[in-house]
Amino acid sequence: MTVSRGLAGTAIVLLAAMLLAGTSVSAVVSYGGGANPSAVMLIRFMGAIMVLFVILRASGAKIMLPPRARAMAFALGIAQAAQSYFLYNSLAHIPVGLTMIIFYIYPLLVGLLASVVGQDRLTWTLGGGLVTAFLGLLLVFNVTGDGFNPIGAWYALFTALSWCLVVVGNSWLTRGGDSRPVTFHIQVSALVIVAVYLAFMGDVQLPTTRQSWIGYLLIPVFYGVGVTLFFVAASMIGPVRTSMIMNFEPVSAVVLGYVVLEQTLTPFQLVGGALVISALFVAHIRKKT
Repeated sequence: MTVSRGLAGTAIVLLAAMLLAGTSVSAVVSYGGGANPSAVMLIRFMGAIMVLFVILRASGAKIMLPPRARAMAFALGIAQAAQSYFLYNSLAHIPVGLTMIIFYIYPLLVGLLASVVGQDRLTWTLGGGLVTAFLGLLLVFNVTGDGFNPIGAWYALFTALSWCLVVVGNSWLTRGGDSRPVTFHIQVSALVIVAVYLAFMGDVQLPTTRQSWIGYLLIPVFYGVGVTLFFVAASMIGPVRTSMIMNFEPVSAVVLGYVVLEQTLTPFQLVGGALVISALFVAHIRKKT
């Protein structure tokens, strides 16, 4: 990996982290006006598909994949749909801070799985950085035992496991090439699965106020561009480093919550954010053979 490619990949994933944090804040805004998680799940996948289609067409890239790769991407869509289902069910049972803390064990899971399949190396340096970033998140979310529910915790754990499969699977299919067609097929598969589920089990409730509609319509833009950039970065700097740098997402969400939702920031949260950001510099250390 060249220095310029590493820096570009890092910049891309930082932007992806901020955009995906914007997705979470936009969802909260839409919830305040009557939208429910089912509606958010539906539009986030629709938005990703539309954004990816426009990007692929505008760049002249091929959309279709070879049959075998297409089938595998569609299979990964099952994990992508499951990730959304588990995430929103976790949020229904435990506080968002607890959900995010459990979910953000996924960078470690990605590192372990990528090492097992020979896709990337989880070095001691990167592993230490991941653990340091995780400890920082404990301070960022100021998590206590209040509101703990084992069902919600299991949902959050399954969220991390399913997202780990999507990240490693996407990177394996891409193999350093263009990740956008693979991501497009994953999102299409996930949308079909979610739509079928909601047709039988879901109750989609749309926003009812102007402000909540603005937040709701921003979700597909932020998520579509954010998830695209995430996998572009993974193809450039590897899934392990990309997942590690994504620890910046919850920190960004806390900052956006302060700016947009007027949520307060405690000294512990500021210290935790500084700890996470410091840990991200580990991602710039070159791998040792």
